[in-house]
Amino acid sequence: MEASILSPNQNLYGDLHNLIHVLIGLCHDPDARNLETFSTIGDPATAMRDPIFYRLHAFVDDVFQEHKATLPPYETNRLNYNGITVRGVDVVSQGVPRNEFKTFWKKDDVDLSRGIDFTPRGNVFARFTHLQHTEFTYRIQVENNTNSDKIGTVRIFLAPKFDERGVNMVFRDQRLLFIELDKFTTTLKPKTNTIERKSTDSSWWYTTGGIQLLWLWMATSYAHSQGHSRRLLMPTFVMISNYDDDKINQSTEGACADAASYCGIRDKLYPDKRSMGYPFDRVPRSGVNTLQDFLTPNMFVQNVTIRFSGQTFDVQGADITNALT
Repeated sequence: MEASILSPNQNLYGDLHNLIHVLIGLCHDPDARNLETFSTIGDPATAMRDPIFYRLHAFVDDVFQEHKATLPPYETNRLNYNGITVRGVDVVSQGVPRNEFKTFWKKDDVDLSRGIDFTPRGNVFARFTHLQHTEFTYRIQVENNTNSDKIGTVRIFLAPKFDERGVNMVFRDQRLLFIELDKFTTTLKPKTNTIERKSTDSSWWYTTGGIQLLWLWMATSYAHSQGHSRRLLMPTFVMISNYDDDKINQSTEGACADAASYCGIRDKLYPDKRSMGYPFDRVPRSGVNTLQDFLTPNMFVQNVTIRFSGQTFDVQGADITNALT
């Protein structure tokens, strides 16, 4: 699917994804007789401008899911964390109702000279409008029913609750749409624990050119695509897995670890022994038809609302919703 120059046997691993980009990007001049360059889909900087990009990546995902369907499902003994029970989850944000994500439009500047040479003019900035959200905090209530400290990996996901017809999704379809929002380790003392985690600490959070981004915007974009221009109800899924089964024995000191869930860690192994997307990366076990059927005691689901405010804020953060810009 995705061989690289580091692959020990490129023919064995294949390079389906990249080669399709090249195939489509050069289809207008396949034998180079006209010396044409590749089209937009042939360059990572512009590929998303071509509508077929999204169909291509859906195809790649489908091929990968065919492989995943050949693997055995996770039985409860590979999901549960004995002695650990998640009792409750809340999402809190200043000035926003509990269990609600507020999104809005935000204007920001990006320095184009980081990718394009504008010499001798120097830096060239472009102002654009993008989707953003208020910062928030997860509050997770956990019971450790053992007599010793336990280390767990907290995994937080978001997914749509309903399909495009407004019908509750069956789990076999819903699991493919879960978006990982955060993943981190925590120590659980015996008895009651309250875990607080800021959105800005997320393993998916990174800062580029002063613009703070979190993949929650994906879910908001989904809401808009489904016609829910103002409000969408979605379940937030929290799982605490056994760190002994998750850990990679390596030091991450001095490494570039921003957005580790997405990018990994520079010059290190991927910081999770589980497969990416765990526990939703395999077909469900027998008898699981809904998300509630899937849950074990170390999991919890909290319905949250994503609400688009319709507001627009400028670079300095001032509300300019009704201004002429």
